[in-house]
Amino acid sequence: MLINMPWARVDRPSIQLGILQSVLMRAGIRTEVRSFNLDFLDYIVKVTADLPVEDRICLNDYCEVGEDNRIVGLGDWIFAVAPFQDSSERDEQYLNYVSSTATPGELLAKAVRMHELVRPFLDLCVEDVLSMSPRIVGFTTTFSQNVPSLVLAKLIKSRDPSIHIVFGGSNCDGPMGEALHRVFPWVDTVVRGEAERVLPQLIKDLSNGGVRPQPGLCFRENGQRVVIDQVGSNIPMDDVPLPNYDEFFERLDRSTSGAEIRPHLVIPFESARGCWWGAKKHCTFCGLNGSSMAFRSKSPELLVDELVALARKYSQLNFSAVDNIIDMRYFRDVLPKLRDTGCDFRIFYETKANLKKEHVRAMRQAGVMIIQIGIESFSTPILKLMEKGATALQNIRLLKWCSEFGVRAEWNFIYGFPHEPIEEYDRMADLVKSLTHLRPPDFFSKIEVERFSPHFERPHEFGLKILGPRGFYRFVYPCDEKACTDLAYIFDYAHEDGRNPNHYLTKLREQVDYWKNEFSVDQVLEWRRGPGFLLIRDRRPGLDKYDYSLGDTEARIYLACDEGATAMDVWKLLRAEGNTTVSAEEVEDFLDEMTAARLMYKEDELYLSLAVPKNPRPTSVSSETQIESQARFAQLTRQVLEAPPATESRFTRQ
Repeated sequence: MLINMPWARVDRPSIQLGILQSVLMRAGIRTEVRSFNLDFLDYIVKVTADLPVEDRICLNDYCEVGEDNRIVGLGDWIFAVAPFQDSSERDEQYLNYVSSTATPGELLAKAVRMHELVRPFLDLCVEDVLSMSPRIVGFTTTFSQNVPSLVLAKLIKSRDPSIHIVFGGSNCDGPMGEALHRVFPWVDTVVRGEAERVLPQLIKDLSNGGVRPQPGLCFRENGQRVVIDQVGSNIPMDDVPLPNYDEFFERLDRSTSGAEIRPHLVIPFESARGCWWGAKKHCTFCGLNGSSMAFRSKSPELLVDELVALARKYSQLNFSAVDNIIDMRYFRDVLPKLRDTGCDFRIFYETKANLKKEHVRAMRQAGVMIIQIGIESFSTPILKLMEKGATALQNIRLLKWCSEFGVRAEWNFIYGFPHEPIEEYDRMADLVKSLTHLRPPDFFSKIEVERFSPHFERPHEFGLKILGPRGFYRFVYPCDEKACTDLAYIFDYAHEDGRNPNHYLTKLREQVDYWKNEFSVDQVLEWRRGPGFLLIRDRRPGLDKYDYSLGDTEARIYLACDEGATAMDVWKLLRAEGNTTVSAEEVEDFLDEMTAARLMYKEDELYLSLAVPKNPRPTSVSSETQIESQARFAQLTRQVLEAPPATESRFTRQ
């Protein structure tokens, strides 16, 4: 039996268990799955249904605990009950700790109520598990699933010691998995790393009376712990089977929360593992891919076939890639095939920010309607400190193109990087005023120091001092300091130069908050073309409202900066098109005037137009990331502005 505990998201099945069930069934091993995360939501909603409205627990409360408050351990504490932990003193210490954070008081009160409801829910889970008489019970654990999985595993083991308990998942990677096995003796085996090869062999070995050493395993033999540190070879993605989500959908059909969940339902799929950028330059703050950074992806034909098969089987069109980053070859080999299926997919992918315009267009045409972009900042010097491999201009440009093609851009603003230039924050505060027509960040937060990240592995190299595991671990886990350190994924830290980023963030924080609060699709910065002129409408919140009219020459200059261009490149373009009356100095003066009017962004010598077309062109205008040749400029402007040259130039603002 494979179990998915809270606080896994309830708007999607577990891809970990979906894949492993298919792997085990392919190996001839009968496998049951339990989405106890869904059951827990139903349970707490039902039990609190008769309380006053403000005290009832709802789907949103579950999501807030699992997603928004996992960095303070709220979900783990809710499940820290007997027999895992039975200490009122620890509970009091934790509540004092979490009260000092930004956790909303109303949610904390509901968390206390959930904490009280956990044990009877767990008893129901135990009865369900034992009713199937499983020989082996496996738990997948990521983020806040550790304690919920540990307490249920202990209850199962106490009722039937013959059941073999196996743990796997991201929380088991590296020292964390070894610590889980060392500290909690009822966990018989821990799989660290990819399980597609390890798990079927482990189950066959257990059926034959013992465990054979395999890469990444922690197990017990004759009362002694055995830890195999060697990590197994990476699984080729074409060997990973189609996930089986039958149990989730059957349970969702029975769920009292099903009607509320279904509008948000997505199907997870996996097309790649590892990170091709991280293999070149590991982003300094990123703790993903601890044991396996090597990038692998599924063959294009197989991926498209699998998405169509999942859509057909479950009558769903909303999909979410669990990949850390999209394979760049998919823009050529996968997205056109998805477009040509005729299916109205709505797909989520994660990506770097240095995409080309044709990439965004191809995404939109294929149904990739939501992307999470690794933006993090609008400061190129700070992005260099992160090893992001992108510039502020590229970040802004991609947000603009997403707005143009109707692709939802999800991104985060992260601050507090070691040695970041303080003056950049006031500059970004001013810049943000120009960007309020684009989608604001989902989160604005200080960097976390995560296990496996360069910041954690080499803190002094970056000017950081690790202070220990995040404070909640010592209240949630009944173990000593070393064990807490080994179990932890997030760590407290200080800057060695003594800086406190909150002291220089005031202006930027205010501007970002204003941006998030005032953002509306009606508050635009957009352009429309006409015969020999361009109209720009500026209705950005926080700025004066203007309508601009640009003559033909100015229009060509403005549109030539869609991807970023120097004044000299634009001047050369005009000359190539036969306009010899405008000097290079006049082009630069106009671009500077546009920048002063907040219609352009300037970075070094590059100018980027900020207005979004009211009516995007239906076909691609270029395959280059930036304007690099006279021919490139000519192609761009001819397709975007099909108008004869005007007899004279004009630029007016009303």
